[in-house]
Amino acid sequence: MKIIKIFLVIILLNITNSLFSQNDSLRFYTKVSKKTLTINEKFRVDFKFNADGNDFNPPNFEGFKVVGGPNQSVSNMYVNGKRKYNKTYSYFLVPIKKGLLSIGSASIEYDRVYETKSVNINVPRIIKSNK
Repeated sequence: MKIIKIFLVIILLNITNSLFSQNDSLRFYTKVSKKTLTINEKFRVDFKFNADGNDFNPPNFEGFKVVGGPNQSVSNMYVNGKRKYNKTYSYFLVPIKKGLLSIGSASIEYDRVYETKSVNINVPRIIKSNK
């Protein structure tokens, strides 16, 4: 009987440890290579999530032409016994009009739906040179 109690305590501790060791700070965000660029200048936009999400839905890239992507990359490593996982969806875009453009929010599912914040891209009419 004592062995069963010890076994149950070990199982309970393992379950509790796995519940609390899950990453409570899940992040899904947008990263762009440039925020100010000229018309017809390529740039990269990454949608990064630090978990293995599913059902990725990209934003409507209104005002941009998609010239590359979607590309998906996954990084899975263990550092000091802790798992670090990242999934990235990448696109290469070119602005097709001038002004303040917005990349809307993307979404991904992992136990619930996560959404990125929108990112503004400035395509000014005149680019100042540093001459």
